[in-house]
Amino acid sequence: MGKSLDRLKELAAGRMSSWHEEAEWYRQNSGWLKYSSKIAFHILCVLDEKDISQKELALRMGVSPQYVSKIVKGKENLSLETIWKIEQALDITLFSVNRNMQ
Repeated sequence: MGKSLDRLKELAAGRMSSWHEEAEWYRQNSGWLKYSSKIAFHILCVLDEKDISQKELALRMGVSPQYVSKIVKGKENLSLETIWKIEQALDITLFSVNRNMQ
C-alpha cells in the first residue's frame, strides 16, 4: 500500500504543477486573450447570422477547419494577416484604425 500512496502523491504533484503552469500562462497572456475571446464571440455571431459553417469559413480563408476551431475558442493569438482573412471571408470589419486630425 505504501507504493500506491507514493505513486498517488507523484501523480497529484504533477497535476498541481500543470494547473499552476496553466494559470500562470493565462495570467501572463490575459491582455491579448481578452481581445481574442471578443473576436471569437463576434465571429461566432456573424457565422450564425449569415448561416456560414466553420468549415465554410476555413475554405474562404484558405486555412484548415482545425485552425478555425482554434480561433473561435478565443485562445488563438491572431496575426494581422489572419484578422484580414477573417474580415475578407465574412465581409466584416474587426478593427479599424482612427487617426485624430487636428
